Order: sequence, then structure tokens, then C-alpha cells
Amino acid sequence: MKYLSIKNTRKRLKNYIRSCYFLVTFLCLFLVQICVPETNNTCLSTGSTASAAQIPHLHTSKIVRVGYVESRNFMEGMDDNAVKSGLAYDYLQKVSYYTNWDYDYVYGDWNTMLQKLYNGEIDVMAGVSKTPERMEKLLFPDYSMGLENYYIYVYSDSPLASKGISGLINRTISVNRNTVMEDMLHQWNDEGNHQANIVTYSGNDSRYRDFDSRRTDATVDTDNNVNRDNYMVPITRIGQTEYYLAINHSRPDLVQELNSALSKITSTDPYFTKKLSNTYFSDLAVSGKLQEDEITWLREHPVITVGYLDDYLPFSDTNAEGKVYGIITDLLNEICKKIRIKDDVRFQFTSYKSYEALVASLQAGTIDMAFPINYDVARAEENNIFLTTEVISTPMYLIYKGDYSHLQLRRLAAKQGNSIADIYIRSHFPDSEILYYDKIDDMLEAVKNGDVDGCILNQFRKDGYLIHPSYNMLQTAPMRDYSSRCFAVKRGNNELLSILNRGITNLPSDFGFTSTYTYTSQMTSMTLKDFILQHFILFTIIVGIIVATVSGLLAYIYLIHKNRAQMEYIAHHDGLTGLFNRRSFNDDVDNMNSELKEGNVIVVAMDLNGLKKANDEQGHEAGDELIIGAADCMKKVLNPYGNVYRVGGDEFMAILYHDIDDWPDILQRLKESFNGWSGKLVKNLSVAIGCANNHEGSYNSLNDMVSVADQEMYKDKAAFYYRAGIDRRRR
Repeated sequence: MKYLSIKNTRKRLKNYIRSCYFLVTFLCLFLVQICVPETNNTCLSTGSTASAAQIPHLHTSKIVRVGYVESRNFMEGMDDNAVKSGLAYDYLQKVSYYTNWDYDYVYGDWNTMLQKLYNGEIDVMAGVSKTPERMEKLLFPDYSMGLENYYIYVYSDSPLASKGISGLINRTISVNRNTVMEDMLHQWNDEGNHQANIVTYSGNDSRYRDFDSRRTDATVDTDNNVNRDNYMVPITRIGQTEYYLAINHSRPDLVQELNSALSKITSTDPYFTKKLSNTYFSDLAVSGKLQEDEITWLREHPVITVGYLDDYLPFSDTNAEGKVYGIITDLLNEICKKIRIKDDVRFQFTSYKSYEALVASLQAGTIDMAFPINYDVARAEENNIFLTTEVISTPMYLIYKGDYSHLQLRRLAAKQGNSIADIYIRSHFPDSEILYYDKIDDMLEAVKNGDVDGCILNQFRKDGYLIHPSYNMLQTAPMRDYSSRCFAVKRGNNELLSILNRGITNLPSDFGFTSTYTYTSQMTSMTLKDFILQHFILFTIIVGIIVATVSGLLAYIYLIHKNRAQMEYIAHHDGLTGLFNRRSFNDDVDNMNSELKEGNVIVVAMDLNGLKKANDEQGHEAGDELIIGAADCMKKVLNPYGNVYRVGGDEFMAILYHDIDDWPDILQRLKESFNGWSGKLVKNLSVAIGCANNHEGSYNSLNDMVSVADQEMYKDKAAFYYRAGIDRRRR
């Protein structure tokens, strides 16, 4: 709508300029007629005409015809009244800010638009790769729009998903004919002697129809056209090309203007195209299916020894029972769940008091993997270890006392045995002396007392410790560089590294960060000393007065319990809907297996239909309205029978304990509640539902029931999209 407003404004501006020109011309002619009898007056009229000619011209827009092809996340909105979005659309709009182009969109399929571009029926088209043939017929700017990778994909449930490239020998691979992808597939097949059978198709519809029906074993597509919802995984990349905003051969003027615009854009925003790619293609398909060498490694190593750093919450610690504690357990449990190895492997944990001892044990092969390890590639090479993908990145803070402008960081405190902080300090403050302390509290006391000028803490420890009133006088300043943590394996253990990376890349992007919430509040506990120090003057005045002392103690106890209750509630509830969260669900699933034999159990899986569409077309307020509306319906109908959980963005689960015979009536009331809902921004609500109960099958655990309920839900979701005529695999 912003674009249409600008367009209308430009049209009005054109009409206004024309009116001005008409009035000026009329006045000049009028003056000429009046002044013709006198020579000097003629000169004046000539001067008046010259003055009119000196009126500056405002920049006018240029109409540019754009070939617009429907492509998910690339070009969306296939008529002038539709809301447009996508990488190419945003790119075109950014270019227009510098070129003053006014777009006339021409809609059609790819081949038709490309032919129109050749024929001069349109001026520009986005997403065109360079080929010798196209370079003869089209003009290309100096700057590309982005980089497109071409992969061979199989379905995640295909036996080929675990075999890798070797599994493609004598298999059938489909590809669109007369495309860059076809050329690259033939080259890959010939050069690698892969002996694959290549079948070409005229377009995506027929190609995917055969691929879906398993008439072909694999297919070639671009990385930005396949996401996790398609249940396809990449086997290998066969090539990549840059793609451009291509221009008709007869419009060199547009090339010059486009190059000038892109030069200005890249000089002020060098990562413009990368940001667009991250915005629209952040959910690309990744393979969580283990390869055969990884499966073999797990079979030979059913017990994996994990070393962890003690006393390093929220990352890792040992609890009072001597068991490992922290996000390390959450990460490993979720990784095993994502790559489906929970029943195939068992972890054995060993704690270490120092970071050096942890790394040394990994080098010696005493342990198979270690956490948390500082994500420092150069130091990892020195230590002869391999690093996984980052699992969490945290801001770092300088903790100091007094006025920052007068601060001289000659001495800094660090925790004994934690070389992660030591490394960070030496990197950022190489001239500072480091004093070591056994505990974080001792470090902070040293800063308070002036024994050191400051210390460095990550955000989680800062929040966990500085909440104490005894540290109110301390100040914080954010550091420029973040610090990242990851797992590590011994150099050469490629299989375990690959297994871990598969799990990490399948985790939600914020999983590591959100997992810290539970443990941050449990690093330390408030003490009576903290409270007394906070109110030292007050206690000095009222010392000896029993009533005031008792009141203070009661207030202290109340605050402690209130804070703990709030943190406990936050840790187990979803902030948007008030439902139980993923952590509560996982805990209940693990702890309620005994209910399977003792009573009636129903597991319900629910997933919103059309949430992404609502977010894209109406904004996240509309999406939040859908989520909250669905949650309210679920609570109203299902809460009397059990618990309801929000386990993902648009994913919900319920565990019910009620007579199985009543379930059809409950389900009907739930659907009626969904159907009867109407919001301010979104008028209707659709939810895919699947369920499983312990009377209709033999289940060993609630996890088995969850899997069956998920499968039934996805069938319901597929039926919904089939009825709606929506194919979620397409662009």
C-alpha cells in the first residue's frame, strides 16, 4: 500500500508540473502580445521567456515493465490488488528508491516471462542466471541479486536419505529440461561417474508429481525452493550460480541506472542481498537423517562419554545428587529427539573443575565429547579438537564500580579454572593483569572492594548474580564481541561431529538461549546478608526494635518465595498463551508413563493452519491473535480433562486422562469451539488435530503415543491443504 501511495503522489506531481508549465507559457504569450509594439518591451518578453526556461525540472519517474513470476518467498502476489512480498519484490523496491523507476507488473509463468524479456515485451526480470545463450539476448548488471545452490534431494523417509551419494548409483534423478540445473546435473554425473539415470521434465508440476509418487528416486532443485515442511533432505550439491535482475537487450539505459543504484546501495549497505536472503530463506531444508557411517559409529558406541565443566551454570553443573545439570542435558535430549537416536544411545557424564582438564581429557580420548567449549577455531586447532556448530551465543559484560570515564583497567578478576573468561580477557585487555578467584562471588567482592578494576561475565551470569542487592553499587557495560559455546570432539572423530551437527542444525534457532531461563535463576540464592546490606541504614536505626526486625524478615521471605514462584512459572509456561510450555510437556511425557497401564490416556496433537500466511499478509499481531484464540479454545474445552501445552510456534499438545468413550464428544466440542471463534484481525480459525489413546494400540511410552498423534495431525493438515488447493512444496 505504501508503494501505491507513492505512485499516486508521483502522478499528482506530474499533473501539477504540467499545470505550472501551461500557466507559465500562457503568461509569456500574453506578455509578448502586450509588448510587441515596442522593441524594448520585446526584449523584456524575451527575458521573461528565458526566466521561464530556467525553472528547474523535478525528477520524473520512468515506467519499467517487470516480469513477475509466482515463487514462494521470492515473488508473491500475482495481481495488482494482491499484497506483494518476497526477496525479488523487496529488491525491486530498493532499486526503485535510487532509480525512480515506476513498475508495471506483467504476470505469468517463468518460460513465458523469459520469452517476453527476449522479445522486448517486458523490460526486466528477477532471478535470471547467466548462460551463454542468455548473455547474447539479454543485458546483465555488474551486481548479482544472490547466489543459488542446486542440490539433489530425496524424501526424508527414503532409504536413500542415509546412504549419501553412493546410494544414487543406477537411481533415477529428475530435473527440469533446458535449465542450468540440467546442465549441472549432467556434468556432475559424468565427471563423478555416478551412473545415475537422468529424466527431464518440462516443468515443476510434472516433475514433482512423479517424484511424489516415487516414480523417480531423487530430484534436483534450488536450495531456496525447499524447506523443512517439504520433508526433503539434500544429498549433495551439484553446483551454484549467481542470479541477476536481467534487462531487455534494447534497454541499455536501464543497465546504466541499475548499476549506479546498486553501487550506491552496496556502498552504504554491503550485506543488503544477504539480509534479504536471511529474511526469506532462513528455513531451508537440512538433513537430520544419519548417514550409514554415522549409524555404524553409533552402533559401535552405544555409550557416549560426555565431559562437562562443573560450576558453570546455566551451561553445566553438578547438582546435590551428583548428577549433571544445566542446558547441556536439554541440548542433548533435544538433539537425540530431532535425529531420532534417543533409544540408540546413552550418555555417561564426567565433571571437570577446570577448562584445561576438560580439554586435556578430550585430547587424550578419555571422553568422547566436551561441553561447553569456547567457539574459537584457531585455539581448537592448537588443542587438536574439532568444534561443532555454535549452540549458543551470549553478550559479554564488563562489571565495574564507579564512573566509567575514570576507569583504568589495570587489574581484572577471572574465575580459577575457567579459561573461557581468561581467553576473552587476554584477547580484549592484553595489558591488564589477571587475578584469579575460586568463586564468582569472590570476584564481585573484589570489584566492590577495589582489589580489582573489574571482571568479565556473560549475560546469564550477570543476570543471575547482579540481581543480589549486595551488588547494587556495581555497574555493567556491554562488550563489543559476543562469546559463543559449542560441543567439541577429538580431532578425527568425524562421525560423532557430523551426528552432533545434524542435531544442532535441526534445533530451533533460539533453543539454547531459551533453555537458560530455568538455570539462570538457580545460580545463587538470596541471603539474609544481602537483604540486611541493602537496608543497612534502616537496620542501624531500628536495631533492637523487635517488631521492625520481624517485619523485615517476613518481607524478605515473602520476596524470596515470590521471585522463585515467578521464575518457576515462567520456566514452565508459555508467555503468550499462558499454557504449559515445551519444557513442561517434556517433563510430563517422561514422568507419566505409568499412567498408560493404570488408566485412560489420550494424547492430542494440534497445529494451526495458515499461521504463516496470517503473519505474512496481516502481520505478527494477526498471527498472535490466532495463537491466543486457539489456546483459549483448547483451555476452555480440554482443561477439565488434563493439560494443554504450547510446544512450538503453532504447535500444541494435550495429555488427557478421561474415559476413551467420551473422546468423540470432546473432539466435537473442540472443533465447534475452533469454528465459532472470530478475532479482530482474523475472522476464522483452522486447527489440524490428531490423537492417540492407550486402548487402540500397544504403547511402551507416552512418546510413542505422541508420535502417532503427530502422524494423525499431519494427515489432517495435509487434508486441509488439499481441500484448500494449496501445495506446500511449491515456491
